[in-house]
Amino acid sequence: MPKRSLPSFDRLKLLKQKNVKYIVTCYQNEFFCENHPKGKCTRGFFSLFLQVVYGIGFAKEHGLPLYVDFGNVTYPYSKCEVSNEPNNFWDKLVDQPLLTSMDVPVPNKEYEVYPLRIWNRNHYRYLHQLMLTGIKFRNELRADINEVKIRMAKLKTLGVHIRKTDHFQEVTPVKDKVFFRQIEKKITNYDRLFVATDDSEMLAILKGKFPDKIMANDCVRSVGSQPIHHKEGQKDGFLLAKEALMDCITLSNCDELILSPSNLSYAALVFNPEVNYTIVESHAAKWNRLKTLLAFHLDRLGIRKW
Repeated sequence: MPKRSLPSFDRLKLLKQKNVKYIVTCYQNEFFCENHPKGKCTRGFFSLFLQVVYGIGFAKEHGLPLYVDFGNVTYPYSKCEVSNEPNNFWDKLVDQPLLTSMDVPVPNKEYEVYPLRIWNRNHYRYLHQLMLTGIKFRNELRADINEVKIRMAKLKTLGVHIRKTDHFQEVTPVKDKVFFRQIEKKITNYDRLFVATDDSEMLAILKGKFPDKIMANDCVRSVGSQPIHHKEGQKDGFLLAKEALMDCITLSNCDELILSPSNLSYAALVFNPEVNYTIVESHAAKWNRLKTLLAFHLDRLGIRKW
């Protein structure tokens, strides 16, 4: 695979063609989607969201206009089969110029936009600025985001994101009690505990442990190990996308965060790079995080490319 910071000569030549438009999408087998040949992408919302942010950075670096196409295959957040809405669910969230007949579309490569989680505050700030310049949420969504900001400003809130269901397949998990200890250590300094979790049982446990503190958005959650966005019976894909986004934005408006080593947790820091946080992770997950961070710093210093 080409190194992330060194596109090949042929790739650069392709990108410099007249009227090229850089297309951010889950493309063929670039992102390891097993069902992509069957016309399906099963990636989570914030894997896609962070890919867009990195795509904005790549396009900016190379002076390219950008278009986000999450309508090329069926995503968990696509329209239901009976809907007359556009296939590209991104267009329901974000305003973007449409493709024209003059555009020469060039899809992204995995090494250019892969959604790496680099846990470094300066990097969050960089991604935050990319997001501000390249993502313009639609008016109705901006109104919902402003409501969250107003509501959260009235309270001193500790936020926690506990990623469950299938996350053990990506990183070695910690026991639930590790999260509980972190919450117990900090909660006395806060009015409320905002809980973002994909697991309905975890939310019920936290309500039992901290009955007067819990805040949570009203959203669809899983029972068991299957994530919501993998369930074929869930017809309202856009609702899942919006709920994930609003959970993340609410989390980012808390005064302090307890996070999982996951994309939603990471995106909360992209929305708010200055918030104080603790990552609750296993030794294996921490080692993987630090290896990625080391490679990032070595690349910045010019010692190695990745």
